[in-house]
Amino acid sequence: MTTVGDEVRLQLKPAAGGGYVDGAWWPRSRDARVEFPDVLAAVRDRVGDVERISYPLGDGWEIAHRKLVVDGRIVRLEGFHSMQADTLALVGTQQRRLILLVVAPDTPRDAATTALRTAADPDTTAGAEDILAGARHAGSDPAPSLTT
Repeated sequence: MTTVGDEVRLQLKPAAGGGYVDGAWWPRSRDARVEFPDVLAAVRDRVGDVERISYPLGDGWEIAHRKLVVDGRIVRLEGFHSMQADTLALVGTQQRRLILLVVAPDTPRDAATTALRTAADPDTTAGAEDILAGARHAGSDPAPSLTT
């Protein structure tokens, strides 16, 4: 589990975890120049300095330029129509890579927390769409009644 700011917003599987995603990230907005530097700092221990971020086109990211300067380094931003929705691919030095499930910023806290935990579970092999669907369902279940 990785903390960013005062809240847990990124959770990663152990390095040997399997499945489609390596963890999940819950950004506060879709503004890439504000959000991307924080996630890059949080994953530096895992992938080194990130050199490239791939994202699905049409996913709502506000990206004005194809390059972003983070800590004096240039990070290439590449959008693809063929990339799975709600994911980011972070490619670091020596071609180490992370695929992150991206939980939409406006997701209710319970559903977002469920998605973060599920994606970071080393036994989870589900893809982004299934994890998000399960989290939405879990977040919409009413609380159990305390009366009998």
